[in-house]
Amino acid sequence: MSHHATVVDPAVRRALDRLRRLIGVAAFALGCLVLVGGWGFGVSVLQSVLPGLSTMKANTALALAALGTSLATTEPGRRPRGLAMAAAALALALGLVTLAEYTFHLRDGIDQWLVRDPATPEAAFPGRPAFVTAFTIALLGSALLCAHRPRLQLVKTFGALLASVIAWATLSGYVFGAQALSEVPGFTSVALHTAVLVLLLGLGVLMTEPVPWPIGTVLDSGVGGTVCRWLLPPAILAPPVLGWLLSHQSGLVGIYPSAFRWGLYSATSTLGSVGLILLLARRIALIEAERNAARVLSLHDALTGLANRRAFDSFLAEAFGLARRHGHPLSLLLLDIDRFKSYNDDYGHPAGDDLLRGMGRLLRSLARETDLVARIGGEEFAMVLPETDLPGAQVAAERARAAVERSQRFRRPVTLSAGVAMIDGDSRDASSLIEDCDAALYQAKQAGRNRVVCSRGPDVDSAGAPAASQLAG
Repeated sequence: MSHHATVVDPAVRRALDRLRRLIGVAAFALGCLVLVGGWGFGVSVLQSVLPGLSTMKANTALALAALGTSLATTEPGRRPRGLAMAAAALALALGLVTLAEYTFHLRDGIDQWLVRDPATPEAAFPGRPAFVTAFTIALLGSALLCAHRPRLQLVKTFGALLASVIAWATLSGYVFGAQALSEVPGFTSVALHTAVLVLLLGLGVLMTEPVPWPIGTVLDSGVGGTVCRWLLPPAILAPPVLGWLLSHQSGLVGIYPSAFRWGLYSATSTLGSVGLILLLARRIALIEAERNAARVLSLHDALTGLANRRAFDSFLAEAFGLARRHGHPLSLLLLDIDRFKSYNDDYGHPAGDDLLRGMGRLLRSLARETDLVARIGGEEFAMVLPETDLPGAQVAAERARAAVERSQRFRRPVTLSAGVAMIDGDSRDASSLIEDCDAALYQAKQAGRNRVVCSRGPDVDSAGAPAASQLAG
């Protein structure tokens, strides 16, 4: 059994807690109603729901009311109260004593301890809960006693699951027309509302904190939980509904022999399984597509569509490592729009956004497929140039500077300043390369803007020629 920590939304957790308490209150109320109204006042509909169906015995009603009390009074994340423990212990005791009666052929008087059942023959153990009923009550009682003990979570989960499966099998028997599992060796009749309450109580126990497998898996916010929530309802409900339709002795299905109806059931179940597999594959594909789209969005700047700072840092670190490992050149450009604040103040922020978008399109058009263009700040852009030495990077930076200066797409002439750096022996890591390039960009700004400055090598002024100070040197 997996111990994977599930991630359950707090709102879902609170809703589960309310549902668990509601199940507990419903079990307590129905148990008391059957005990008092059904057996105390002889209301037959409370005993068996419909005429001819099996009855819920008085001890069963008492045990279910006790289980409901325990479930409803259990507080999530806290040690169980005395009432919750006592109610669970009472249910467990009733279940174990009844099982002992069946196993050792005892008649200790507990069967008709509360009320007498004169309608049931003596040979059918009047007043005694069905063996399966006693077994599921014992399972749920032990599960509730272990609910808040971390070392006994397996007992809690196993008990609640097994009780739920037995109740579901009993309800399936009702659906198919066999009102109970009395024809199965070792089973006696189980009341319809008993099976319903046992199923609900089993699910309620699984909802207690901490939420174990499988409820935790179903509620998980990951792919597994999403797939479970999509596929479990049809997987659980389709077989009994299909079986009921094919076993019903009326209409078109009823004219076919029993063997052929089983063949139809087999073929239809196969088609249903294939459909669920295809639905699962489709759902996973949609989830993966959503995740890929989210990943793309997380790596791109929303305004310009360029790579964002996160993608830039990742790409530069990888490119730096490859360049170091193989001894290849790697250059970096940092480009900053000159007087962007003034442009924003004069024309407004929407115009500033248009400027940034236009700058992104222009820089992308100048880049190679192997280059990365990113927006890493408000009006600051970067270009990572693999397999490019310093002179080549200087030419690329000057090309970008000149293209921006000549562009007619903005409301007024716009210029940019650029810093250029290349990996060398002094570059310890990608961060040091960024520091060198940023220092060069700062020099370009200080020298009058609209120019390219290299961290090592001749600078380029607004005319594209080496700066006079560099030529003189």
